[in-house]
Amino acid sequence: MRLHLIPAGGVVCGSAAICAGVLVDLRVLKEELEEVRRVRGEIEVYLSPRASVIRPSASIAEEFLEGLKGPRPIGTTRRGIGPTSVERSARLSVRVADLLEPDSLVARLRELRDFWRLGGPDPKQEARELLGAFEGLEVKVVETGPVISGALSGGGTVVFEGAQGTMLDLLFGTFPYVTSSLTTSASAAVGCGVPFRSLGRVVGVAKAYTTRVGSGPFPTEIQGELAERIRSAGGEYGATTGRPRRIGWLDLPQLKFAVELNGVDSVFLTRLDTLSGLERVRVCVSYEGAVSFPESLSGLERVRPQYVELEGWPPIDGAERSRLMREGYGALHPNARRYVEFVESELGVPVSHIGIGPGIEEVLER
Repeated sequence: MRLHLIPAGGVVCGSAAICAGVLVDLRVLKEELEEVRRVRGEIEVYLSPRASVIRPSASIAEEFLEGLKGPRPIGTTRRGIGPTSVERSARLSVRVADLLEPDSLVARLRELRDFWRLGGPDPKQEARELLGAFEGLEVKVVETGPVISGALSGGGTVVFEGAQGTMLDLLFGTFPYVTSSLTTSASAAVGCGVPFRSLGRVVGVAKAYTTRVGSGPFPTEIQGELAERIRSAGGEYGATTGRPRRIGWLDLPQLKFAVELNGVDSVFLTRLDTLSGLERVRVCVSYEGAVSFPESLSGLERVRPQYVELEGWPPIDGAERSRLMREGYGALHPNARRYVEFVESELGVPVSHIGIGPGIEEVLER
């Protein structure tokens, strides 16, 4: 099940909040709710009235914005996220609250058509489309911050879940090849409307190698047969677009930057099994000529990665996963443990969990 709007944790516990920081495509939300309810039964979903809504005609504006980039487009998902973020910054976006007032919704859609000057559907027709998608969602439109704060004050556990990684953050990522929102740990509190002190332990999730979808600089990128082997083993295709992800060796300068920026307490290293079976693996430990992670696109394009090469480990297949799940981290092949512990020593924070397969239960805890 591929989810874009409903937090994955909500499928497990049966309760989820879609907060103010989210850009909501009502058609996608409806499809996901139907799928989740078909698979697990009922789920309680709280939807913030402050969340911005992606209009059906946002794709027209997205094509316009991508066209402005000429020969170096961002490589967006074409789902209307960028234009809706522009509309929100311009204080013009449709919000969930507008769906509760059809007259003001039409007026807002007229403003947006005038803002973009790109034509598009009649505002009344687009309003009917939005209201039709909103009807029958069976969600609770409420302020989500108090819901989350109430769960925390009652001794409950809340998992804050967002989209995209640190290097796609609008402020601190590989600008301009970034998403149009904030993706660091601090943005969880802002986007959900809870005090920053509500955030507890920060677990950084990183693959045992590096991937990227779309355009942009990629210092450790691998080409050819080896990249295709890793891509195939890891199922590295975009969840939204299905595009093949670009593959590279683990980039520690980039990962260190993300660890420090997010205040990471421990790292969950996933996809260790994807690298299994390789004779040797490489890790980028520094950039020649750069003391820190470059802040400019040109600086990142100029760096030359410096690698450490480590011995590989035998394939982690179904039978091996079962054995490791029974026997624990100590049963990993010594070379695999050496890889994990090398990454840990370089980052300066513990690697607390290691993913050894695609299943949510196929995890070794240290």
